[in-house]
Amino acid sequence: MKRFGSRATRHPLGAPIDGATQAGLYARRDVLLMGAGAAAALALVGCSTAGSTAGSAAASGGTQAASTYMVPAKTGQLLVGFSNSFAGNAYRAQMILELQEQAKKQASDVKEVIVTDANNSVDKQLSDINDLVAKGVDILLIDAASSTALNTAVERAQKAGILVVSFDNTITSTAGISVNVDQKKFGDIGGKWLASKLKSGDSIFTLDGASGSPVNDDRLAGATEALKAAGITIVAGAPTDWDQAKGQSATNDLLAAHPDVAGIYSQGGGPSLGAINAIEARNGKLVPITGEGYNGFLKKWKELKDASGWESIAPSNPPSLAADALKIAVKAVRGEDPGQTVVLDLPVITQDTLDQFVRTDLPDAFFLPTSLSEETIAANYKK
Repeated sequence: MKRFGSRATRHPLGAPIDGATQAGLYARRDVLLMGAGAAAALALVGCSTAGSTAGSAAASGGTQAASTYMVPAKTGQLLVGFSNSFAGNAYRAQMILELQEQAKKQASDVKEVIVTDANNSVDKQLSDINDLVAKGVDILLIDAASSTALNTAVERAQKAGILVVSFDNTITSTAGISVNVDQKKFGDIGGKWLASKLKSGDSIFTLDGASGSPVNDDRLAGATEALKAAGITIVAGAPTDWDQAKGQSATNDLLAAHPDVAGIYSQGGGPSLGAINAIEARNGKLVPITGEGYNGFLKKWKELKDASGWESIAPSNPPSLAADALKIAVKAVRGEDPGQTVVLDLPVITQDTLDQFVRTDLPDAFFLPTSLSEETIAANYKK
């Protein structure tokens, strides 16, 4: 296996992404670059130090570490590291923007954010985490390539006084705080909806996410249980990395092998749109397909709804999860214990609420709901 060099980019906050950078964000690379022109937005001070450990719980206004995941409370501006498992799609690009904007809002707490990209390699992510620890981060945010393989590195970081928060694809170690929506419930909602549109004995195939990732596995497990309970047969499935083009290609291949499926369970909006495009290109009958809050899918859903009453559902794991993780991490490092597991509300876009979320003024590669300001949206997504 090729070992990647360990590099990191220090992110100034609030910079717009130009057209070339926007395109580049959708390709995997070692480090996600966010534009060098926004250093003033974060008001970085090169010689300033990271947050320091408070002398006492009373001095920090919180409690000292008394759990497997809390660390001694710190004061001052904080150095934040984000170990990203990969940056290879529009969702992760928006996730960085959501994190960047939240850090800007909390500039009195956050001195700097360092973002690394493991390119879907567990070995690279372990190296990234070690590098971030060596750089002296106060907070370590993780979107994990593996739920278990990073545990030892996380435990070392926590023992070194670093507050660890994993989100989206979370780790199993109790040395870190887990922040997420209920991914199995995500799958359960889509699976039950799809089953309600079919009858016992019908068959479907699945368009999965990234093979082996915790999010993919939990969503697929939730959907599978719901579908099997309703007597629906899953005849095949294919990984798509939640990517539209891969979803379209997988749909073409799966329909060639299983042309009589009555529905498609897709756990991502990009693959859902790809599936619709594949069916329409074949002049096939459009079957029930689940989705997610990917704007391209939402726009197509609205078009089909208005034209023929076509229905879908979109449980959503918004990229603003990164912003929520940062907010929780800052409170925790100040001494406020959120608990080891924080489960956020799971937004669900339905036939009745679709018009409240879809953004016909924005490109396909945008995810709803979002915490981004209209100013940031205009700078990065409107031409």
